[in-house]
Amino acid sequence: MLYNIMSDWFDSKHIKEHDQITLNKLHGYVLPHAGTTHTGDILSHTLRFRPKKIFDTILIIYLPSTPQPDIIIDINTKYYHEYYVIYKTLKKIFPNKKYIGFNLTSEDNPDISGLEICNTLYIISADFSHLLPFDDAIKKENCAAHALVLKQLDNECHKVVDDIRSFKKLYELLPNINLQWVGRSRSSGEKGVDYLSFLIREQPILDTNSKSKPDGFFVTAYDKHLRQRECLGNTKEWSTALEKELTNKVISNAKHTSRLTNGEGLDIPITNYIVTYLYKDNSQKFIRGWHSILMNALYLFDVFLENTHDNGDWIKATDTEWKRGQFLI
Repeated sequence: MLYNIMSDWFDSKHIKEHDQITLNKLHGYVLPHAGTTHTGDILSHTLRFRPKKIFDTILIIYLPSTPQPDIIIDINTKYYHEYYVIYKTLKKIFPNKKYIGFNLTSEDNPDISGLEICNTLYIISADFSHLLPFDDAIKKENCAAHALVLKQLDNECHKVVDDIRSFKKLYELLPNINLQWVGRSRSSGEKGVDYLSFLIREQPILDTNSKSKPDGFFVTAYDKHLRQRECLGNTKEWSTALEKELTNKVISNAKHTSRLTNGEGLDIPITNYIVTYLYKDNSQKFIRGWHSILMNALYLFDVFLENTHDNGDWIKATDTEWKRGQFLI
């Protein structure tokens, strides 16, 4: 079977150029691999974040859903869409790079043991839930996003990740990196396919005396079911001493009062916490998945990813379909 490559899987016009945000210690992305009719917005949004490092190689880790390539350009040129969509997208953004595909179902992969993080961009090709009812998909994917960030790869939530084996390979190659959730979208219909995106980054090196130290921070504690049990922040200053003090308080509160579950589940152990570092940004544009907002309370970036549609509307309990629209930029 021959495919209409441009319209069915990749169309260059779906990939938009946003103002770039250049980041230290950015080593790659988790990107969706569905056709760009559905994923062009989230791909464009995620790829606004650019690494400061100079790299010459891009490694795309993917796990095909079909036994044979499903994109056939000619008799000698065949691709799995899990590789092709991301390859074509990145080639538009990063031309003149060496591209390596690593197929997790194949025994005939190139040797990647010699790749170095300093000159390689690492890509995970992954979609999320398929054909689940809207409310069920949102809840399970919120859990899955936190599981990936917390490196809880055997959690029950991983069942909606397509495919968790790609993330296990990533952490095998780069055990010290972290994921930062930055994007979410969904195909149309009551039972669609969900798309989440992440940045692959190193933990920042923090110094109380540095000019680039955080302006504040936030601590969130989770139990073994990845439910948020307590969160507190300091939006005025950061230091290692303040971070240690607040972290101890958040963990204690999570164990003994669990404000975010109204005191329920105190018998469930606290297993993880996340420290989110806050930096003031004078930008006049709000970027969903990147900015937090301080009003009467602090709304962290992931609050908007968990609770808003593409068009910025808050997700309601009565919603049955995803509201497409431009990301808030």
